[in-house]
Amino acid sequence: MDRFVRVFIMLLLAFAPGLAPGARADAEAGWQAYLAGNYRAALAALKPPAEAGDPAAQYALGALHSDGLAVPRSYREAARWYEQAAAQGHPAAQFSLGFLYYYGAGVDPAEDPVARDPARAARWLTPAAEGGEAMAQYLLGHLYHMGEGVPEDEDRALRWILPAAERGILAAQAEAGVLLGARHHGFQGWIEAAKWLILASRAGVPGAGENLAKLKQRLNWKEIEEAEALAEAWRPAR
Repeated sequence: MDRFVRVFIMLLLAFAPGLAPGARADAEAGWQAYLAGNYRAALAALKPPAEAGDPAAQYALGALHSDGLAVPRSYREAARWYEQAAAQGHPAAQFSLGFLYYYGAGVDPAEDPVARDPARAARWLTPAAEGGEAMAQYLLGHLYHMGEGVPEDEDRALRWILPAAERGILAAQAEAGVLLGARHHGFQGWIEAAKWLILASRAGVPGAGENLAKLKQRLNWKEIEEAEALAEAWRPAR
């Protein structure tokens, strides 16, 4: 799990509104045990506040089930806990649930697989993307680009993919290049597309180099130089 997410959840556990002091202490102790790798203690401490409705504890319990830590791995049980937290606006749970449905998880029946479900993925990736989660923005944009689970919509795809590209998500940079490289975007769009494809190809994103080579056939040397200068000047947005 990403370190930022861990710290964020610790804060949510510590200051969760509506929790009685004892439940809040259990939730915080459970997360500390989780971070320390003491998953059985984490499970015991997190379950009461999760069952009482604390979204941060529900999210952590979902992570235990998803990873098979102190409990048999069950993606369905993970989704159940994630959804309870996500429905209360918990951002990490919204992303985790959207991510789970975006890819699907598990093959072994013993792991209670969750089937890929693009519509459900979009349902939960949307609030995560609106909250600024860069990977959620990319995945949601890709769904709109492909018309999976949502209507195909290039404008909405770009609306989400471009912020993710600015944040440094390499797949988003490659896809932004493809979208902006469409013929109806014209020269300025093509220059911007070339910038993103230059960055993606330098990072070794599959297909980015080939798409860049095709795009360059529509640009003159000045436009290519401009795109290269834009790529050199680019820095990830915070």
